[in-house]
Amino acid sequence: MILHTAMRYSFSSEAGHRSRAVRIALSLALSLAMLLVTMSVMEYLQSSRFSAIRDAFSFDMTLSGDHVLEMRSRYPDASVFSYGETEALGDGKAFLVRYIDASYDGALSIGIGTSDALLVPYSVFLRDSDGFMDLTMMAEGESGRMLPRTETYVISGAFYTPLGSAEDSSMLFLPYSMMREGIPIYTAIKGVDSSALDELRMEGYEGVSWKEKEAGLYSAFLIEKVMMYVVLSMLFVIILVSARNSVRVFFLSRRREIAELQVLGMENGKRLCVFLIAFGIIAVIGLASGFALAAMLLPAAELYMHAAFLVDAHLHLPIAAGLLYSAVLIAMIVLFALAEERSYGKMDLLEVIADESSGA
Repeated sequence: MILHTAMRYSFSSEAGHRSRAVRIALSLALSLAMLLVTMSVMEYLQSSRFSAIRDAFSFDMTLSGDHVLEMRSRYPDASVFSYGETEALGDGKAFLVRYIDASYDGALSIGIGTSDALLVPYSVFLRDSDGFMDLTMMAEGESGRMLPRTETYVISGAFYTPLGSAEDSSMLFLPYSMMREGIPIYTAIKGVDSSALDELRMEGYEGVSWKEKEAGLYSAFLIEKVMMYVVLSMLFVIILVSARNSVRVFFLSRRREIAELQVLGMENGKRLCVFLIAFGIIAVIGLASGFALAAMLLPAAELYMHAAFLVDAHLHLPIAAGLLYSAVLIAMIVLFALAEERSYGKMDLLEVIADESSGA
């Protein structure tokens, strides 16, 4: 009886409220879809930039010195390679110059070029450059002392992330064969948990993990993630306000039905269940449609990101977060409905029926 009556007051055309119920469901669907798509895009932007920087800028573990043979024997499934690194000045900017060969993880060859566009040819990076640059680095002089020396180099590549980062263009790449004596050499290890570094340190190796090397960057990304959820929470508040208005419209449009059930003597608890279930049906259909709509919009968002930023984004529907937001939204809708039902329980029944009849 209660379920049948609730169905009649939700989408049934018998009461003449189907179009209004459809608009409420559509409003919830669009709101949730926009929230899920925004969450998916922001999560991708946040995580992909950090992953891109880690892949080419820092690694799981970095050891001082050339220990490639030992580490490859110790971690046969990991990517182990060496590189040289020094600082330089050029074009009025400070650069980190990294000397690499074909074993460098992320570079297909000394010409450098990856599908992720993390390491790109220098001429492509600057677009109007021929790859030549005057760089000033510390070098050993005739007296044996380290002195600044300026030479012209043909830059192989530069660090670049399509989504942008503070490190973009701050790192230049040169062939390993061009590295001079005295430049520090490092051994990079990718694919091994950084907790293994403690054991290596006990054996006398010197090194840092990616969290230690990028401590400032890691903290900045954590702060950015917190701010992302703050923005999403503000968007969710807007959705709650929309849901509150939808509940109010729902009950306002059913004043006559509420009054009729009271006149017929239906108990307050049963009457409350009728309209809670009725609006619940609308809300559940709207939220389920929101998930479906978000899944359809994600490919369009990927195409836009590829066209605008040349990024091959792979967006994922945040189902767990969406279910959490939906559960909170449904709980708030129940509270809104309880408040509305209590206010309508105090109305003058005969006056409501007379008003509705005269309006008809």
